Amino acid sequence: MIQSFAPGEVTPEQAMQIGEELCDRYLKGDYQYVIAVHSDKDHTHCHVIFNNTNLYNGLSFTTEHNQGRKSERAWAELREISDKICAEHGISVIEPIGKGVSHYENEMQKEGKSWKDKLRSMLREIISYSRSFEEFLKNCTDSGIEYVYTPQNKVKLKFRLSGEGQQRFTRADTLGDEFEPSAITETIETAQKKAAAKEAMEKFLAARRARKQAEIALLNQSSAKSAEPKPTPTPTEQSKPTIAEPTAPKPIESHAPEKKEDVWECIRGMRDSDKIIADLEAGGVMSFSELSGFFFNFQHDDDHTDELAKLKKKFTAIDTLIAKMKKRDELAPVYKEYKGKSGWSQSRFKKKNADKIEEYEETVKYIREHKQPYLVDGKLPTILDLMGKSNDLKAEWNRLNVEHTAFLTKRDTAAKYTRQVRQYLNEQVMKRERVKSRQRVQAKNRNKNTLE
Repeated sequence: MIQSFAPGEVTPEQAMQIGEELCDRYLKGDYQYVIAVHSDKDHTHCHVIFNNTNLYNGLSFTTEHNQGRKSERAWAELREISDKICAEHGISVIEPIGKGVSHYENEMQKEGKSWKDKLRSMLREIISYSRSFEEFLKNCTDSGIEYVYTPQNKVKLKFRLSGEGQQRFTRADTLGDEFEPSAITETIETAQKKAAAKEAMEKFLAARRARKQAEIALLNQSSAKSAEPKPTPTPTEQSKPTIAEPTAPKPIESHAPEKKEDVWECIRGMRDSDKIIADLEAGGVMSFSELSGFFFNFQHDDDHTDELAKLKKKFTAIDTLIAKMKKRDELAPVYKEYKGKSGWSQSRFKKKNADKIEEYEETVKYIREHKQPYLVDGKLPTILDLMGKSNDLKAEWNRLNVEHTAFLTKRDTAAKYTRQVRQYLNEQVMKRERVKSRQRVQAKNRNKNTLE
């Protein structure tokens, strides 16, 4: 192993002291070791070689310390102890770049011959055009990569690059977390979802463009026919007498009816598609483009939830004010009589009619506090005027509620099939991509055979 220090931070003597302290803490006196300090480069560093066999129990270092999960392996513990010692001596800690590799692999990387780098590159490419984990494994075999997949074991996936001098299988986690089975599956599924969404949107936009182009072409054709000049007879033809000749009957022309665009073409291949389409149309969803509008939580023009709530709040307030005004008029005679009395007579009358007098005063207070929005020239409108405003608001509420109710029916009907339709569209995209993938592989093999 090698322990490096930043340029100029330590002397060779300090490096030797730190190296010995590292070996004592790490090997704990169980393994023989040799330290060599080098200052032949711009940074001082220690080379450490230690005996792989324990002096006391005869077990190998690998058996005792280099088993288990990646985070528990010996090199991770070594780095942690080294960083701690450097911190104690006030020496900066160098952040690791990438993940540790063997000395042999490091030398191969320097020479540009690393089979691990080549294996990673090939695996990334295979992941990019695979449509499932099973297809990924098959594509590995087709590309000359051997694999061992044992999902029930702790080490689930291993790879070996054929023809590159790789003797043993390499565990997926040593290549990187992205090559673990769960990570590969997640990467493929994410790519599939994005591709499916893009495909569905492109198909929807293409259908809309085609429909508009057909409408424009039809309009242009009609305009051209109406603008075509009619031939006029020459003067000689007009003066020349004509003799009626028998004419053959014109053949009856039969025009085939124009093919109507299938607004449900995208999902005709679904299971029970006729039943699904019939149910959607019964709920007011009349085309796939309309159904796709419910795939995402976009705001719809026919969704009047907020407008209906505001209208209801307005006419409810007016209706409450009208009711208070009617109650005020109903109690006004009693209150007027109460005010017309005085002294003991008034007190006796109030005691006898306390509830009505109190209710009248509360009603007048309510009207005074809530009349401001409805004043006309500083005066409260009549009950009839307020009823007219309330009826106008209710008429608007009823009109919007019809559209809103139809929207709710559409939304609830679409919700029953949204997931099913999107799943079907995704499957169609995956099928097309699998065909394209097979075609690419076949074309690649044909090109390879041609070159050979």
